[in-house]
Amino acid sequence: MLPIDIELLRYWLFEKHIYAYKLRSFKQTDAYRKGKETLNAFHRNPNLLLADLETAPFTIFDLETTGLLPQIGHEIISIGAVRIVGTKHISYKRFHQIIKPIRPVLNRTLQLTGITREEINDGMTFCDAYQQFLEFSQDSILVAYPAAFDIGFIETLLKRWHLPNRTPYYIDAQALVKKLYPKHKSQLDTMIAELGVTPLERHHALNDAIMTAELFQTLLHDCLHRDIRNVHQLLHYTLSQQRS
Repeated sequence: MLPIDIELLRYWLFEKHIYAYKLRSFKQTDAYRKGKETLNAFHRNPNLLLADLETAPFTIFDLETTGLLPQIGHEIISIGAVRIVGTKHISYKRFHQIIKPIRPVLNRTLQLTGITREEINDGMTFCDAYQQFLEFSQDSILVAYPAAFDIGFIETLLKRWHLPNRTPYYIDAQALVKKLYPKHKSQLDTMIAELGVTPLERHHALNDAIMTAELFQTLLHDCLHRDIRNVHQLLHYTLSQQRS
């Protein structure tokens, strides 16, 4: 792995221009135009904020990426998601999509995520995959661990692809953990063990989403015990941690 300053220099001198060149051909496709239309038509539903925590629709999702810094060319290579109905149940509806990035994927990334090079080569573009993810998560609140990373990554790629930024309402589950358990370490692996979540193989987007969903339902029960009753109150409670 190259030092971050070398990666940054390489991206700005060379790869940024290669990205722009390759994206020009994608932007001429019907799929790109459809994706742009879908995003332009997307609107957040304010009624979701009034939903009771026990029955509110949430989509818990996770990303696998080629690195931690989309600002220097790192990309998403898979999205995994599962829907839940508040504290009631985890739905059988699942979403898992492999994405073919612009830049070649390193072997160490494939080894970490368990994704094969054949799966990458057969993957969707980011534009197509994100459009399908929005359709899957329609009329729900997004949840990620930590959402600051996942949402930020998506927003950076939307800008790179010259797509409108239409971010649904979202909850940062890690920020919620820090608020509810201030004396605990907030890493996902730690909380999975401490809260008795059924362990699955890590660094697989769908597995991580399923484990986060189980963990998040425990957090919702804790919120109800603190008299946090609806999504609006939950957002306010979580954001108070992020501002502190």
